Amino acid sequence: MWFISLVVKNVWRRKVRSVLTCTSMAIAVCAVASMLGTAEGYEHSFSQLYEARGTDLVIVQAGKTQRIASYLDEKIADQVRKVPGVKEVSGTLIDLASFPEANLIAVYLFGLEPDSLKIDASRNAKGRVFAKGERRKVIMGNVLARNLGKKLGDDIEISGEKFEIIMIFESINLLESNGAVVPLHEFQELLGQPGKVTTFLILLESAYKHPDKVEEVRKEIEAIKGPNGSPLNIVVQSTEDHVKSNFETQVFKGLAWASSMIAMIIGFVSMLNTMMMSITERIREIATFRALGWRKWRIVRMIILESLMLAGVGAVLGILLAIPLMEFLANYSVTSSMVPSKLTMDIIGKGIGMGLLAGLLGAIYPAWIAANLAPAAALRHE
Repeated sequence: MWFISLVVKNVWRRKVRSVLTCTSMAIAVCAVASMLGTAEGYEHSFSQLYEARGTDLVIVQAGKTQRIASYLDEKIADQVRKVPGVKEVSGTLIDLASFPEANLIAVYLFGLEPDSLKIDASRNAKGRVFAKGERRKVIMGNVLARNLGKKLGDDIEISGEKFEIIMIFESINLLESNGAVVPLHEFQELLGQPGKVTTFLILLESAYKHPDKVEEVRKEIEAIKGPNGSPLNIVVQSTEDHVKSNFETQVFKGLAWASSMIAMIIGFVSMLNTMMMSITERIREIATFRALGWRKWRIVRMIILESLMLAGVGAVLGILLAIPLMEFLANYSVTSSMVPSKLTMDIIGKGIGMGLLAGLLGAIYPAWIAANLAPAAALRHE
């Protein structure tokens, strides 16, 4: 107990420096939690798009790193439906739109068959679904409607054409809430891609839900040949593999980790600087401990605990800062489609863990210097 109280006293007696160090670490951990949380939320949103529809497999064009650039012949669906175990095949055309007037630069637009529309519209949905044969109608997520200041009956311009909003829905999925849906064939006309879709979503019969059966169906679909006997140039993936291999997801996660590493390096340097200054100012004190019989390991433990205490307090403060920051980003128009409003325990654990790691690494060299001070020479230090 006396040893711990000594560590606390050493940290607290230099209040300004300790507060500044904790603040620096808090900012670093806040950046880590926010960036990783955003990347995780973006990936989770993609997963929800498929899970909400009960999708088991996804077909995309082979050789395309960006899934949004995938274009498949709509007729492939007829061949896929003949594969044993396939219950339903639904083509989806996806594109990105921008609305500069609302500072929105990456809004997802979905082209879906009206009779197979499965958007989660059960929560506070207002309006109606598409009627057969009608044109220039759009269904919009509530977040996008709010960001654009639109309501039922208003018009919205998509690819230079005006569409009437006939439904506004609220979804648990971030991308859908900040997106819009247009009937598939009309969307194909707008994009100049008649008969093309971005992906096919495949639902399997309940008897084929086992992983081994899913893999069998996947291989059989990939083995389908075109009219002239050539391969279809497709890749069939599980929803999990599809989301993880998505180019946008990989880039987002890569940038999040790169930014997090930079933030933690800053935290590490700050901690290293603080502990080096602390050791320099306390040379005579440490030498006295050594002269009184303290072993090197005890000196090392004292310095490391001081650093971990500062890092721990800073990490907790960083998480507390990240919570309102994520809430703000989740409601800000530019980032609302990608950022979850809550941090998961996994992200909180990573943020605190990386903060403590930075504190530990920042203390190793100062602790080694302190432990190897020669008591006689140190006592003569001015």
